[in-house]
Amino acid sequence: MSYGTVWVTGGHNATTVQFSKDVNIGGKTVKAGKYALFTIPDKNEWTVIVNKNFDQHLADDYDEKLDVMRVKVIPKPLDTLQESLQYDIKATSNNEGTISVRWEKLALSLPVKVL
Repeated sequence: MSYGTVWVTGGHNATTVQFSKDVNIGGKTVKAGKYALFTIPDKNEWTVIVNKNFDQHLADDYDEKLDVMRVKVIPKPLDTLQESLQYDIKATSNNEGTISVRWEKLALSLPVKVL
């Protein structure tokens, strides 16, 4: 991972997320479907990307034209080292929740609301 570069934010294949209903992520609407998640890390903020091409290796086939949405998030420091990349999806109500990414000394959190 390097700052300012699209990162697959996972292992070899793009990490995927699938929504059975339309959702709002960070104020932007994403239609029901299956997507790839990417990030662009930076020192003070990260860009989280939802991309239509969910079947791809690393960011080799990444095409910005297939982005469904991008949202900027501020990473939060972790108290303990997270040695392996971890995704968490947590409901905070019947139609709201968060998608969190934790890795090394950082955590990112995306608010998600079912429409």
